[in-house]
Formats: sequence, structure tokens, C-alpha cells
Amino acid sequence: MKLSVRYVLFDFIVGGILVSGALLVASLLGPTAGGILAGAPIRTAAVIFLEYLHRGLDSAAELSRGVVLAMVSNVFFAISLYLTLPKFGIAVSFLIAGLVFIIAAALLTGLVP
Repeated sequence: MKLSVRYVLFDFIVGGILVSGALLVASLLGPTAGGILAGAPIRTAAVIFLEYLHRGLDSAAELSRGVVLAMVSNVFFAISLYLTLPKFGIAVSFLIAGLVFIIAAALLTGLVP
């Protein structure tokens, strides 16, 4: 499957706008509101829509399956980060939460057909 530079640049710009929007909301309304925007379905919808434009409906549907598995794993990531940040600091907490995410994603991928 050939990857177009135009599509990659478009995806990069859309992703950058979404991240910048979440940071702007965080600075205006507080970190909780920024976190809600960062986790909002608009980001996921944009990725799935772009996949549909690039590779079609079947690929977008399969990507949606992966998004569900990642979102469940993200819950474990966020809980791990929330629990470990006060005890271990930012670097160790991200390492622990990242490992929890990887383990959860691997387990879910193996369990869900």
C-alpha cells in the first residue's frame, strides 16, 4: 500500500491542531477540561474519518476495533498514572503507566476476536 506524503502531512496538521486545541482549553479552563478535550471522541472520529478517506470503509471499521481496545487500555494507563504520580514522580509514573497500557492492550488484543 503506497503512502502519500500529502496524506501524512494532512494527518500531522489535523493531529497538531487537535493537540493544540486541548492545550489551549487546558490553559483557559484548567487541566481537567483540557484532559476531557484530549480524550474526547473528536480526536478518535478524526482519525477514523481520515482512515476512511485513505483506505476505505473496511479499514476504518477495523481501526475502530483497535480504538476500542486502546481506549480500554487508556483507562488503565490513566488510572496507573493518577495513582503513581504522587509517589514516584513524572518519569517513573509514565514508565509504569506505559507498561500497564502495553500489557492491557496485549491482553485485550489476544482476548477479543
